[in-house]
Amino acid sequence: MAKVTLKGVKKNYGPVKAIHGIDMDIADGEFIVIVGPSGCGKSTLLRMIAGLEAITEGEIAIGDRVVNNIEPRDRDIAMVFQNYALYPHMSVYENMSYGLRIRGMSKSDIEKRVQQAAEILQLQPYLQRKPRELSGGQRQRVAMGRAIVREPSVFLFDEPLSNLDAKLRVQMRLEIKRLHQQLGVTSIYVTHDQVEAMTLADRLVVMNLGRADQIGTPQEVYNKPATTYVGSFIGLPAMNFLTCEIAGTPGNLEAKLRDGTRLALPSGWTVPAGEYTLGIRPEQLRIARQGEAAQIQLDVDVAEELGADTLLHGKIAGEDLVARVPSHAGYHDHSKPGLIADLAHAHLFDRDSGLRIAL
Repeated sequence: MAKVTLKGVKKNYGPVKAIHGIDMDIADGEFIVIVGPSGCGKSTLLRMIAGLEAITEGEIAIGDRVVNNIEPRDRDIAMVFQNYALYPHMSVYENMSYGLRIRGMSKSDIEKRVQQAAEILQLQPYLQRKPRELSGGQRQRVAMGRAIVREPSVFLFDEPLSNLDAKLRVQMRLEIKRLHQQLGVTSIYVTHDQVEAMTLADRLVVMNLGRADQIGTPQEVYNKPATTYVGSFIGLPAMNFLTCEIAGTPGNLEAKLRDGTRLALPSGWTVPAGEYTLGIRPEQLRIARQGEAAQIQLDVDVAEELGADTLLHGKIAGEDLVARVPSHAGYHDHSKPGLIADLAHAHLFDRDSGLRIAL
């Protein structure tokens, strides 16, 4: 196992800046998830760590070695790809053992490592099968087994579950979590799926246009998003953002929305008067109880039934708003529920920069 350190890592493709400068220390045995939408630079960053992309500027170290000029095969890493990259003419055993055979390892050592990995991944019944005889989930386990047998210092995962159906993704996510708990190898995992990111990560790196907008634990990123971008990307559904004018005196502030709706803010908030973006998560909105004065009157366009919960999509002050409420509340398309916002857990962002304001 090994720590991984990135210092001022940048990547340019001619005049295009793909990675703007990433600084990060990944502890020995830590599971880091790099998350973001397509084109944000997450796979480019992973490929630079792997040595598959040259870095334009900065330094990458694995353990105590700076690896900028070291070939991928000599970095003591193992990579699991989205497309499995299995040899179709080889059996599962041969696919898993291939890298060890070309390194000249003895047959007994190869047998031991392959059998151990097969046991961990429950692949023993399939060792003599060809990849075409396996399901997508089994193929991905073979790809992980091929990485495990190498006993690397660092595992790199590049969207390994993207080709699986929803049920298999959940199953494989759990298997990867168990695998890391069992092996304890430093792991760097790239995904665009925030559920994978939140459930697997010790820490998240939320990428935005080649920059790391926030690095922190899943709870830190969820509870204290550094920017409106992070707030919009982490959380399902995304955080609601409302333009507001804050006025009043410290301890007695209120936010006025564009339609004149006024929301009394928590007494602990101390910010100068002015225009801000108020962030409220859908689960922080509830239906006003009988006899309780509603803070927000929502005109529901679409009620999205999810089983236990219903997502009420509508508008307030001309801006989109989503509330997550219990399905038994019985609201439907075109209803007009009165809502109460849990503003103690709301967020305030600068209108221009999108940065979260400490309250």
